[in-house]
Amino acid sequence: MNKLIILATVCLIPFIAQSAEQYKEGVKPIVQWTCEDFLSVDEDFQPIAVGYAEAYNKKGTLEDSILDIDEIVKITPTIIQECAKDKQENFLQKVKSHVENLRKNF
Repeated sequence: MNKLIILATVCLIPFIAQSAEQYKEGVKPIVQWTCEDFLSVDEDFQPIAVGYAEAYNKKGTLEDSILDIDEIVKITPTIIQECAKDKQENFLQKVKSHVENLRKNF
Protein backbone atom coordinates (compact mmCIF):
# COMPACT_ATOMS: atom_id res chain seq x y z
CA MET A 1 0.00 0.00 0.00
CA ASN A 2 2.83 2.42 0.80
CA LYS A 3 4.40 1.60 -2.56
CA LEU A 4 1.16 2.65 -4.28
CA ILE A 5 1.14 6.00 -2.49
CA ILE A 6 4.80 6.61 -3.33
CA LEU A 7 4.27 5.57 -6.95
CA ALA A 8 1.27 7.86 -7.30
CA THR A 9 3.19 10.76 -5.77
CA VAL A 10 6.19 10.20 -8.03
CA CYS A 11 3.93 9.96 -11.09
CA LEU A 12 2.18 13.21 -10.23
CA ILE A 13 5.36 15.26 -9.71
CA PRO A 14 6.11 15.80 -13.43
CA PHE A 15 2.49 16.67 -14.13
CA ILE A 16 2.32 19.13 -11.25
CA ALA A 17 5.58 20.71 -12.38
CA GLN A 18 4.29 20.95 -15.95
CA SER A 19 1.01 22.45 -14.72
CA ALA A 20 2.84 25.01 -12.59
CA GLU A 21 5.02 26.03 -15.54
CA GLN A 22 2.04 26.33 -17.87
CA TYR A 23 0.17 28.37 -15.26
CA LYS A 24 3.04 30.85 -15.29
CA GLU A 25 2.69 31.04 -19.07
CA GLY A 26 -1.02 31.86 -18.88
CA VAL A 27 -2.44 28.36 -19.37
CA LYS A 28 -5.40 27.48 -17.16
CA PRO A 29 -4.81 25.41 -14.01
CA ILE A 30 -6.40 21.97 -14.06
CA VAL A 31 -9.26 23.05 -11.79
CA GLN A 32 -10.46 25.33 -14.62
CA TRP A 33 -10.02 22.85 -17.47
CA THR A 34 -12.71 21.99 -19.94
CA CYS A 35 -12.72 18.65 -21.69
CA GLU A 36 -11.08 20.39 -24.63
CA ASP A 37 -8.15 21.39 -22.41
CA PHE A 38 -7.83 17.79 -21.23
CA LEU A 39 -7.89 16.43 -24.78
CA SER A 40 -5.10 18.82 -25.77
CA VAL A 41 -2.73 17.28 -23.19
CA ASP A 42 -0.21 14.74 -24.46
CA GLU A 43 -1.84 11.30 -24.27
CA ASP A 44 0.94 10.06 -21.96
CA PHE A 45 -0.16 12.63 -19.37
CA GLN A 46 -3.92 12.06 -19.70
CA PRO A 47 -4.08 9.26 -17.08
CA ILE A 48 -2.07 11.46 -14.72
CA ALA A 49 -4.49 14.33 -15.31
CA VAL A 50 -7.41 12.00 -14.55
CA GLY A 51 -5.73 10.88 -11.33
CA TYR A 52 -5.01 14.45 -10.34
CA ALA A 53 -8.61 15.48 -11.06
CA GLU A 54 -9.95 12.49 -9.14
CA ALA A 55 -7.90 13.49 -6.09
CA TYR A 56 -9.40 17.00 -5.98
CA ASN A 57 -12.25 17.62 -3.58
CA LYS A 58 -15.08 20.14 -3.84
CA LYS A 59 -13.02 22.81 -2.05
CA GLY A 60 -10.46 22.76 -4.85
CA THR A 61 -7.70 21.18 -2.80
CA LEU A 62 -6.11 17.77 -3.03
CA GLU A 63 -7.73 15.20 -0.81
CA ASP A 64 -5.63 13.20 1.59
CA SER A 65 -6.49 9.87 0.03
CA ILE A 66 -4.96 6.95 -1.78
CA LEU A 67 -4.89 7.06 -5.54
CA ASP A 68 -6.32 3.91 -7.15
CA ILE A 69 -4.18 3.31 -10.22
CA ASP A 70 -6.44 0.51 -11.53
CA GLU A 71 -9.45 2.80 -11.29
CA ILE A 72 -7.66 5.52 -13.25
CA VAL A 73 -6.60 3.08 -15.94
CA LYS A 74 -10.22 1.89 -16.27
CA ILE A 75 -11.85 5.31 -16.57
CA THR A 76 -9.28 7.24 -18.64
CA PRO A 77 -10.46 5.85 -22.02
CA THR A 78 -14.06 6.57 -21.04
CA ILE A 79 -13.18 10.11 -20.01
CA ILE A 80 -11.43 10.63 -23.35
CA GLN A 81 -14.50 9.38 -25.27
CA GLU A 82 -16.96 11.40 -23.19
CA CYS A 83 -14.87 14.56 -23.41
CA ALA A 84 -14.75 14.21 -27.19
CA LYS A 85 -18.57 14.37 -27.24
CA ASP A 86 -18.79 17.67 -25.31
CA LYS A 87 -15.51 19.55 -25.28
CA GLN A 88 -16.89 22.48 -23.27
CA GLU A 89 -17.89 20.38 -20.27
CA ASN A 90 -15.93 20.81 -17.02
CA PHE A 91 -13.15 18.22 -16.89
CA LEU A 92 -13.12 17.80 -13.10
CA GLN A 93 -16.88 17.27 -13.01
CA LYS A 94 -16.62 14.69 -15.79
CA VAL A 95 -13.99 12.74 -13.86
CA LYS A 96 -15.88 12.93 -10.56
CA SER A 97 -19.10 11.63 -12.12
CA HIS A 98 -17.34 8.68 -13.78
CA VAL A 99 -15.45 7.79 -10.61
CA GLU A 100 -18.72 7.80 -8.65
CA ASN A 101 -20.39 5.59 -11.28
CA LEU A 102 -17.47 3.18 -11.28
CA ARG A 103 -17.57 2.89 -7.50
CA LYS A 104 -21.36 2.35 -7.49
CA ASN A 105 -21.05 -0.47 -10.01
CA PHE A 106 -18.16 -2.11 -8.19
